[in-house]
Amino acid sequence: MTRKSRLLACAAVALLLLGGAEIARRAANLPSLPVLVNLQLDLTPRSQTYKLYDANPIRRSSHPAPLPTTLHPLDLALPWKDGGTLDVAAFLKATHTHAFLVVQDGKVVFEHYTDGYDAASRFTSFSVAKSFVATLTGAALAEGKLASLQEPIGNYLSGEEVAPAYGNITVGQLLDMRSGIDVDERYGGSLTSPVVRMYLSTDLGKFLAGLSGLRFAPGSRFEYRSVDTLVLSRVLVRTTGQSLSSYAQQTLWEPLGMEQDATWSTDSQAHGVEKAFCCINTTARDFAKLGLLYLNQGRAGGKQVVSAAWTDEPRQPVNRGNALDYRDGWWIPPGNEADRDFSAIGVFGQYVYINSATRTVIVKLSDHGVEQDEVLTLLAMRKVAHFVSGKD
Repeated sequence: MTRKSRLLACAAVALLLLGGAEIARRAANLPSLPVLVNLQLDLTPRSQTYKLYDANPIRRSSHPAPLPTTLHPLDLALPWKDGGTLDVAAFLKATHTHAFLVVQDGKVVFEHYTDGYDAASRFTSFSVAKSFVATLTGAALAEGKLASLQEPIGNYLSGEEVAPAYGNITVGQLLDMRSGIDVDERYGGSLTSPVVRMYLSTDLGKFLAGLSGLRFAPGSRFEYRSVDTLVLSRVLVRTTGQSLSSYAQQTLWEPLGMEQDATWSTDSQAHGVEKAFCCINTTARDFAKLGLLYLNQGRAGGKQVVSAAWTDEPRQPVNRGNALDYRDGWWIPPGNEADRDFSAIGVFGQYVYINSATRTVIVKLSDHGVEQDEVLTLLAMRKVAHFVSGKD
């Protein structure tokens, strides 16, 4: 065989392999091969991976409300590993932070960006989006579009949308991650991970319809599962008669005075189902406004978006251990009795931290490790909140 013949034969084999991979990709409802390769090789920073996916737009508010700014240095030592401390610059560097924003009593008092990012840069939220979905649930209750957290989801979703075994799961069980729906939360790049397959799916409706297993009896215990937020979002779509992104634009972006257009990543252009468990893509300042809504007892732009009782729920002092607790779509750090603090958290170091006692909101957007240093980071942000409020 000549050299040219061998090259042609190799090219033919490569085309056949690529063709087979493409057929398998489509059958598995996975994104394009270039996207899969990009993710596998970490060619795009995790905080910017929203650029790889289709998305629904969320328009900025017609009445944007810029946050007043009075910047001050943060000259303090933050508690860190092994009983040591870090100054703020070292803390931000150690946790691979791109954006760090501190809002105290409604004013930006510290703002820091690295690696070419700035106040106009968008970052993806990862699981911070779960706290947005929880807030939208509170809004749907306030508007009477959702009757009760005790309602079974079978009242809204058909047996073709979710398995009959899930019909008696309540809205509240989804909100508190107590549904028992069996989609393992193991992270990493492997397509054998169910939550990774859900994240990459180009047909989330089909993904949900194909589930049937229960890990435990609904309501019997807490187990963090992204699928719960996805199912909850489908209930919201049904009760509001709007897409999740449209409802977010109307219910949150507009009254909160969001300054920048945002997006919510979707499974595909063909289906347009939001990745509700992750992937709101916006700026640090607009992320902060979700925290301000909770500090202001659910009011924004002259509107009661969620009830005051709803904003009180996550700040209850329920965590007296050494680990994180979870309540109503929010994480509660250890020792929160005095501060009544709580936080949204994303897998690679995204935070919207709220300290009720000091009236402080802190946004931290990072490319840190998977679920890394979360309790330490929250305790460090508690220290920052005390400093900027004059409590320390």
